[in-house]
Amino acid sequence: RMSEEHLYMLFKKQDQVVSYKENMRGGQGTIMLNELMPKELLNGKSRLFSTITIEPGCSIGFHTHEKECEIFYVIEGTLIYNENNDNEYTINVGDSVLNENMSGHSVRNESNCKAVILALILLA
Repeated sequence: RMSEEHLYMLFKKQDQVVSYKENMRGGQGTIMLNELMPKELLNGKSRLFSTITIEPGCSIGFHTHEKECEIFYVIEGTLIYNENNDNEYTINVGDSVLNENMSGHSVRNESNCKAVILALILLA
C-alpha cells in the first residue's frame, strides 16, 4: 500500500509470499524463503529481498552469481559458508557476507538448530 504522500510503501507481513524450495541449487532438504518485498517493487536494482530459513542438515548448493551480487546477514543460528569452493567460514548471528559478481558460494546448516539469513541480491 502506498501512503498518501507516496514517499514510502508499506508491505504487511500477511502480504509477504512464503515459498519452499526442495534441493535448492542442488543442495539438501527444503529451504523456506519469505519474500519481504516483491521483486516488482525493488526498482530494477534487485531481484530478491527475503529471509531464508535453513533447517538442520539442509543447504543451498554451490552456484555462481552473474551480473549480480548477494549479501547475507545472519539473523539466527550458525551456518557454514563456502566461498568459490576455495574457503569455508562459519558465520554466526550478526555476521554479514558479500558474494561479489561472478563469484560462487554455497551455505549449509550443520548445527542442531535452524538458521535464518536476510538475503539481498543486487543487480550489478
